[in-house]
Amino acid sequence: MMKKTTLIVFVCMLINTIVFAQSKKELKKEQEQKEYQKIAALIESQNFEFEADWATSQSGRRVNLISNSNFLRIKNDSAQIYLPYFGTLTSGVAAMTNDGGVEFSGLIENYEMTVDDKKQKISVKFNATTKNDTFNFYLTIFRGGNTLTNLNSNFRSAIKYDGITREIKTKK
Repeated sequence: MMKKTTLIVFVCMLINTIVFAQSKKELKKEQEQKEYQKIAALIESQNFEFEADWATSQSGRRVNLISNSNFLRIKNDSAQIYLPYFGTLTSGVAAMTNDGGVEFSGLIENYEMTVDDKKQKISVKFNATTKNDTFNFYLTIFRGGNTLTNLNSNFRSAIKYDGITREIKTKK
């Protein structure tokens, strides 16, 4: 009788653990799907900003940007961009700004957004042209807003930025 009771208690605990683990897994998956849908809607609205935490030059030099002001803001068909630049010029000093960063404010061209629901990632690409240079931006945005940004230019070596994409911060 004691063995039978112990066996029944053990089986009940096992079933409870399996059901709880499965529901916990389902809850996590549901939460991840909500995060992905939220970031997808934000990117689709074309009203978002990217802030870099790290920059990686083409030579592999990695620079922490957490204490450096930087942003890439998209509002409809326009962008405001200031990203620090660590790399080399391929030709022409005119491509550099006074402080060596990538600066742009104005209309962007060739904006494209691609959504991959299966991998839960969004790709955005666009061009920003100044009087001295053309910048090609490629953003890969993952669930939760984690973002990898690749920047190519006519006069600078390529650079990558890692950071977060979110709603544009409003100043109070």
